[in-house]
Amino acid sequence: MSQLSFDLSQITERQVLDLFTQFLKEQSSALEIFLRNGQKYNAGTNNKYEWMESQLTPMSWQLNGAVTPLVTNTNFTFVATAGLRPNMILRFVTTSTNGDVGNVQVKIVSITSATVAVWVLYGGTTAVALNNTMTAKLMSEAVQENEKNIVGVDERQPTMEFNFFQIFRNAVELSDTALNSAVYGNVNTLAEQLKGAFYKMRQQLSEQVLRGRRVARTSGENGTFGGMFQYLDVAGGNVIDAGGAALSQALINNLVQLIIEDGGVANTIVCNINQARKISGFNVAGNNPVIAQNSTDAGSYVLRFISDIPVAGGVVSNILLDEKMPNNGIQLIDINRMALVPYQNRGVKLVPGTQPGQDGQTAILRGEYSMVVRDAKYSHGIIKNILP
Repeated sequence: MSQLSFDLSQITERQVLDLFTQFLKEQSSALEIFLRNGQKYNAGTNNKYEWMESQLTPMSWQLNGAVTPLVTNTNFTFVATAGLRPNMILRFVTTSTNGDVGNVQVKIVSITSATVAVWVLYGGTTAVALNNTMTAKLMSEAVQENEKNIVGVDERQPTMEFNFFQIFRNAVELSDTALNSAVYGNVNTLAEQLKGAFYKMRQQLSEQVLRGRRVARTSGENGTFGGMFQYLDVAGGNVIDAGGAALSQALINNLVQLIIEDGGVANTIVCNINQARKISGFNVAGNNPVIAQNSTDAGSYVLRFISDIPVAGGVVSNILLDEKMPNNGIQLIDINRMALVPYQNRGVKLVPGTQPGQDGQTAILRGEYSMVVRDAKYSHGIIKNILP
């Protein structure tokens, strides 16, 4: 950044974006990753940025009522019947623990509405009381011999999600007297002032990426994009409320499981320093740290969390510090499904702002971006209300 000259016409948009990206790298910021991911997306061409989300049809359905006792040809209410079809055979688990509810199985007879289906007890299993603390799981779909009337099913259900663009701007200004004053540290240059402008823009972007609210641009509103919390902390998402308990490996592993069951694979834990230290403390009683005889170092830290779910290669999440994260929560995300997308020809750039006759120089740092959070309910999750 010290190579920036006073002649703003000599500084290209690409150079400024490179400098900004380098600045974010030096700050170990997730923004640098989101900006890099954004290069893979088409630039925005209007204030509303849309993307396609695609998930497999459901293989589980949350119950939304009670049947006691379960009898044949029973109407039962689900939160939603989307994806249910006649002849599907279902079993039941307790939603909170994923434990089997007896050996009961039912077969779907018909779908009567968006929330109601008719079923019969199946296979001589034992009827038990069912209620809205339970989830129905698909076992299989019984198919008739020599079936002719086959109805194709689109196993993927694409939906559209969107966000709005937001303009970020920071201006720096120095009088001609200041520019020509010899000050220790060479702070009276636009190059040095731009370092501060980069920092302030980073601060605003960091806040917006996490806590931004999606507000459309109108004559009375300048417009802002929605951040990660608005997309992740929602009904139907992978959300665990710790209820004031301390962060534990079990809590993280439970969240990893929820995401895997939804077909996602999260690879990054985003947290503040206090929760990162707690994760580092998980291994204190184990085989970490390993200190060689000639070592003068003590202590340990953790850069990656490996889940206890035994899948090939393991489920590994890198730990990403973000001082903007709350002290009482963490996010578990697939960082490859998040991006800061620029408006067309509106990435971070330096714009001359010096007025005619001004006794000094003004430079404006400006960029217009939107946040993409793909498959928010399935590929990511949060743990909230953790003991700080």
